Amino acid sequence: MDFLLAWFTGLHNPVRMIEMLKGKPAPLWGLKGTLLRALLDSLLVYLPLAIMGREPTFPSWLSFVSTDSYYSVSVFLFPVYLVGLWLLLSSLIHLIIRISGFRSNIDQIMNISGMAALIVGSVLVFWDWIWIAAGWKNEILLGISHLLFSVWALVIASIGFKRILGLSTRFSIFLNVIWILAGMPLSMIFVRPPV
Repeated sequence: MDFLLAWFTGLHNPVRMIEMLKGKPAPLWGLKGTLLRALLDSLLVYLPLAIMGREPTFPSWLSFVSTDSYYSVSVFLFPVYLVGLWLLLSSLIHLIIRISGFRSNIDQIMNISGMAALIVGSVLVFWDWIWIAAGWKNEILLGISHLLFSVWALVIASIGFKRILGLSTRFSIFLNVIWILAGMPLSMIFVRPPV
């Protein structure tokens, strides 16, 4: 129940959610957040698109996934991709903090980033369905709008890095910009917009 309360609190009060996150099982809550976000995307975006017979506008860049089966494969592939990305980027941020001479806690980084991903990702599911229902077909604008939502995740995670890890505001923002920039090339390969 505390997990769900923290999720819903994070939608309107990220500072309070970060305070709730202190002392919670780490990285368990981050893993739960990442998995729940992946399930929301898989079951509420990719599965309906596959059932409707939709194909992505951009062709698949994955040699083992054809464009016509992209959404049906993504129902299963997207959770693996998100968990892998979460592990990789959390490790990268931990490494940067340590190389910079600061104390780090990878478990807390994983908790903070997993909850930030869930909070923003749950809103993105709703946002994507607005685009699908409206019949908007501009995948470039949808991608730009997703980047704008990434700023929200950046703010949440920066608050967490500052309050839980004790990092400066500037360094916390820098780390989250690195997170976004490092994740973009992988997302461009693995993720196709739902329009």
